[in-house]
Amino acid sequence: MRDDLKRVKQKLSWTFAIAIIGTCAVFGILYYLGIDWLNFYIEGSSLLIYDNEKPYVDEFQQYVTDNDVSTTDIEQYDEWMADHDVSFYSIEKEGKIVYSKSNVDKLIAPAKNMYDYRMAGSYQISVNFSDTDAYVFIYTGFTEKYYIAFMFFDVGFSLMMGIVFVYLRIRKIIAGYQTELEETQSREKKARQEKDELMRNMAHDLRTPLTGLMTYIDIMKIENEADEENQKYLDIVTDKVMNIKTQMDNLLDFSMASSEKNIELDKPIEAEYAVGDYLSEMYAVLRDKGYTIDIEKIKWEKQNIAVNIGLISRVFTNLTDNICKYADMDKTVVMETSFSKNDFKVKIGNGICDDKTLLESTGIGLKSVDMMMLRMNGSMSYSREHGMFWVKLEFPIVK
Repeated sequence: MRDDLKRVKQKLSWTFAIAIIGTCAVFGILYYLGIDWLNFYIEGSSLLIYDNEKPYVDEFQQYVTDNDVSTTDIEQYDEWMADHDVSFYSIEKEGKIVYSKSNVDKLIAPAKNMYDYRMAGSYQISVNFSDTDAYVFIYTGFTEKYYIAFMFFDVGFSLMMGIVFVYLRIRKIIAGYQTELEETQSREKKARQEKDELMRNMAHDLRTPLTGLMTYIDIMKIENEADEENQKYLDIVTDKVMNIKTQMDNLLDFSMASSEKNIELDKPIEAEYAVGDYLSEMYAVLRDKGYTIDIEKIKWEKQNIAVNIGLISRVFTNLTDNICKYADMDKTVVMETSFSKNDFKVKIGNGICDDKTLLESTGIGLKSVDMMMLRMNGSMSYSREHGMFWVKLEFPIVK
């Protein structure tokens, strides 16, 4: 598990590293190609600059005329340029730049090319000053929006490509692990099925010699009927063989309950008919064993439950065997039933014997009961209270 997590972290680290490098590479390539294309577009489209510049030059001409401004009145036209938020302007007289000024120095680099009077020369417009005519170029950042828009596009597109790459890569990683997980689950499912099949086959195979052994023991009991000591030993052997048979039955129950095969429930019937016979059978077996049984709290209502007859039979057989093996003969076995809005409950309690404990067992009987109840959409729980061991079975009411 730790190795798998380490591999995932490594793959994700490489994915993000490649994504960052790739995003930067895409950004750089698009930037240089895009900037070259924008420069070509802007420089090749004289109307774009002219149409944006001419309204300013016309207004400047009106200002020069109204205020009798000459080319040497730098403060006057400098003030007008500042009031109109002009980024850059230049004035050329007789082929020489007599003045140029940049009011803003934070524009993006490509737009700053418009400050170069050598480039701006082809976009100059004649202005009639009071002393002479001069060529004026006014730039208010009207090409900057194209560069800014391109920068946003470049950043957005590069990030999107990086995100798409990470998304596709993560999907591929997840798909790979899903495939591995499905293959692992398939192998585990096959292994469980083979294990269950082996357990069932072993249980069936062991039943045959156990049955034969029980037959031989019965014969030996008959033949040694007069020998009390042999009878005592044969009774001990009988108990041990029965314990083995019980464990085999529990193993078979556990295998069947844990199997992934679909178990269909029988048609819903009243709770009394669904479990009443099994409680009666348990009562009869325990009474024959010498137990005192309290059934005063058994009551029935006309509520339906759905069970599987094979599973419910084994549930009560397992509970009966547990009581016979571990309960205190001197304490009363209590059987109770109760109904709520959504559940029907069966509670069975027995005294805990000091010299018998469930810890002597593997607990597979109760585990089998729990799993069989789950297969019938019910549940099993147990508790120890005041020297009593209680098992509670809950069945959902079927409306």
